[in-house]
Amino acid sequence: MLTATVQFSGTAFTVYIAEFEGTYIISIPELAFSMQMDNNLAHEEMADELIIHLFTLLDEDESEHAAKVILSVIRTEQGDNNGDKR
Repeated sequence: MLTATVQFSGTAFTVYIAEFEGTYIISIPELAFSMQMDNNLAHEEMADELIIHLFTLLDEDESEHAAKVILSVIRTEQGDNNGDKR
């Protein structure tokens, strides 16, 4: 399981990212947020999915910031594991 820390309004939240059966399960327990995302999506598609789902709880800037942090962790892990550096 991967983790990342994202800050919103001066508060740090832990994001948990697990890979399971071709998907990522992304969770921010303090916000009661979780989502499932196909791990074969292109970078831009992943960013769009994350922003759309996070926008239900956060404003646009916070959603975009969180998506960047989460994608950074995912992309680093993909690069380390299989050489995929899309």
